[in-house]
Amino acid sequence: MLEIRNLQTHYGHSHIIQGIDLSVGAGEVFGIFGRNGVGKTTLLKTIAGWVKPTDGVITFDGHRIDSQAAHRIAQHGIGFVPEDRRIFPGLSVEENLTLGYLQAPGRSRADNRAALAKVYERFPRLAERRRQFGTTLSGGEQQMLAMARVMIGEPKLLLIDEPSEGLAPMIVADLYAIITSLREAGCTILLVEQNLGEALKFCDRFIAMERGCVVLSGNAASQADRDALIARVAV
Repeated sequence: MLEIRNLQTHYGHSHIIQGIDLSVGAGEVFGIFGRNGVGKTTLLKTIAGWVKPTDGVITFDGHRIDSQAAHRIAQHGIGFVPEDRRIFPGLSVEENLTLGYLQAPGRSRADNRAALAKVYERFPRLAERRRQFGTTLSGGEQQMLAMARVMIGEPKLLLIDEPSEGLAPMIVADLYAIITSLREAGCTILLVEQNLGEALKFCDRFIAMERGCVVLSGNAASQADRDALIARVAV
């Protein structure tokens, strides 16, 4: 579903992503791990079109997307849940959610309502708080809102950046239960996460990054690969 070849991304003169190759199959949960500052978030932002690559090719579902604008990439079926969540402070939960309609501009009103109803079924806590301002929610609820807003567009590929950052273990368990349900529904997920123990329960394959490069690839079902990842990231 997603193919990346020789991807390069710069911030000014800083070379952040340095020749990454990556392939993700339909229905996979693919983990991207590494210490802070190695380029994980920049990789997701480059795939989503928030940052433009300086070289390389990104192909999604048969379409080359590396030169496309972020809104066009979203309309191809790539949803991005950023680490900072980006909840709109002056909007209610439901108003934040309906912004997700912009990801599917050709969809009918009836289909939009059906997508909203499906999201409320998956995130009942948001349904209970639909009239509250988004910024009055707890940290965990805001993370759910950020995920739900992207799910309104019914993406084929979901990019999730650090979903458990700063959250209590009980909330993290709830979030990963939702991620599991998304996987079971056939959604492909690219997951950046510091919580290796939790993330490896759900990943099929993974990479580890250092200084903008892939330094390790592995299968989450292999204990040897998991041990190599933990040793590499913990150094």
